[in-house]
Amino acid sequence: MKEQITNPSFIARNRYWIMAAAFVLFMPPLSLLFQFTGDTNFCGTWCPRMFFVWRKGMSLDAYFSGFLRSYMGVLLLDTVLIFTLFFGRYWCSHLCPVGAGMELGSKLIPKGFKIDFSIIPAASFRYGYLTVYFLASAIGIGSLCCSYCNFATLPRLFGAAFSTADLAYFLRTAGIVNLGMVVFLGFLSKGGKAYCNLLCPVGAIDALVNRLGFGRGRRMAVSANQCNGCGKCVGKCPAWAIELNRVNNKAEISQLSCMPCRLCESVCPNGAITYSKSMQAKKTEYLVGVYETEN
Repeated sequence: MKEQITNPSFIARNRYWIMAAAFVLFMPPLSLLFQFTGDTNFCGTWCPRMFFVWRKGMSLDAYFSGFLRSYMGVLLLDTVLIFTLFFGRYWCSHLCPVGAGMELGSKLIPKGFKIDFSIIPAASFRYGYLTVYFLASAIGIGSLCCSYCNFATLPRLFGAAFSTADLAYFLRTAGIVNLGMVVFLGFLSKGGKAYCNLLCPVGAIDALVNRLGFGRGRRMAVSANQCNGCGKCVGKCPAWAIELNRVNNKAEISQLSCMPCRLCESVCPNGAITYSKSMQAKKTEYLVGVYETEN
């Protein structure tokens, strides 16, 4: 069978350059976007993962005050979710500087040192953790907002060479734990996306919006009629979002894990994987099936 050559978009072709640009905009030593509000990292004004969590004993006024304190984080998260609803998960796949830092960093690690986390059922683990993330604060066990935060760790890691405060962060227990998680679930993980896929509440909420925004946002889709079950996409996916159906041996993509990097599309020999609006993809697959049946 003759292999089909995909023609990826400009965004897909230049994904790593876009990730690098996002990294420069947010990370030390430049931190260009933070400079507009006098911040140096995602903690405080730019925090995108604490303001929506209610803590035991917190008054309603105090809860909404958190939105005001983190107004840039609120704006960032709202923008990400609205964009995802209508256009797809470009934040997690291209623009998130934290995910970009871990994925790009993982490319510097030899394959023999990589850890494969694909045996973990990502969606179940992620939304189990997200539930604990909300409940732990609500029932007074403790907050996970800062305890295991890659948004706090990665900027400080790159800022440690320029700031004694950032360096001191890694001399504390929380800093050491967070650094270890970024290293093992980021730099040393196969694909560099284990932290994003398992423990990031922003990514979990973003994936839900993408999944529930049926027919609006774009997503990766597989045409079962064209898929030959070769499995190349399974091995290429950094978020282990693809598996072969045990019944028909066709590739299936979990929209709760997929971060549309489009690497699967680039290795598919039959052009069976596309990035398009979900309703359009289903219609295309239906028409192909009708055409093959009639002919």
